[in-house]
Amino acid sequence: MTRIAVVGCGAWGRNLIRTCAELNVLGAVIDTDPAAAAREAAAWDVPAPSLAQALDDASLDAMIIAAPAPQHAALCRQALDHGKDVFVEKPLASDLAEAEALAARVAGSDRVFMVGHLLRYHPAFETLAAIVARGEIGALRYITASRLSLGRVRTHENAFLSLSSHDVSMILALADAAPVAVEAAGRAFVTAGVADEVQCDLGFSNELHAHIAASWLSPFKEQKLVVVGETGALVFDDVRPWPEKLMRRDQAVTLTDAGPVASGGEPRFIDLPIEAPLTREIRHFIQCRQTRDAPVTGIEEGVRVQRVLEQVQTQLKRQLALP
Repeated sequence: MTRIAVVGCGAWGRNLIRTCAELNVLGAVIDTDPAAAAREAAAWDVPAPSLAQALDDASLDAMIIAAPAPQHAALCRQALDHGKDVFVEKPLASDLAEAEALAARVAGSDRVFMVGHLLRYHPAFETLAAIVARGEIGALRYITASRLSLGRVRTHENAFLSLSSHDVSMILALADAAPVAVEAAGRAFVTAGVADEVQCDLGFSNELHAHIAASWLSPFKEQKLVVVGETGALVFDDVRPWPEKLMRRDQAVTLTDAGPVASGGEPRFIDLPIEAPLTREIRHFIQCRQTRDAPVTGIEEGVRVQRVLEQVQTQLKRQLALP
């Protein structure tokens, strides 16, 4: 039976703790704040050991790491060195070099390692990806992703790092390739050097193009992935209620003597299985532990996403005149 220690009792850590408890795999909770760990431990009737104690506890098979992002890579290394399977929340690491070093360590072990790119496990995205893979909307033409809202303005990471890792993960999965070109632009309005609004373009060798927008200064909330193919389009809109999260429309452009003519059928919503993405994600981690298969969002996928994030950060630093 799997027993997981969750490292980090912050807002998202508490969601992970609750979900692990619901799946009957929660073995311990850990936090640098003993009071926070004690509250969660009491709520779920599990121990709250120190990190060192949890690492040395052979009965804890795995760790889910939801600590502050700068600590992720170091905590992952410690867990791997103590023989634990690892699930780490995004971002995988602080930079590409750190991510690649971690990948080399994972490759030299027999441990299951998974990165928490949650939306890859959302029923709407899984259904969308299956439709694309079956060729039902033809060859992909372009993809747009937007993650906009008002609030949660951060000072230690920009809007793209904070909001768009999931979008990069989804786009790379649909493209089934790394981009050959990455262009980004951003502006810092609140904190010097920290971009509050970022636009990013990804170009792929097969002429597929993707555009990502991220902002925490938008007057409205938008979490949308639009995928346009030769014969149809799909829209994953995570702000809409569950029955309306995935929309499909058949559409095409026909060349006539009079010029191009666009036509389209009525948009229709696609039925989805009702299950929380976080439950599906952690269940996938548990299954991979049992089968020893590589997760869908394993270390290689984490490095691919990190590589794009780094390219974006390099351009933003240059634009914002950061050292």
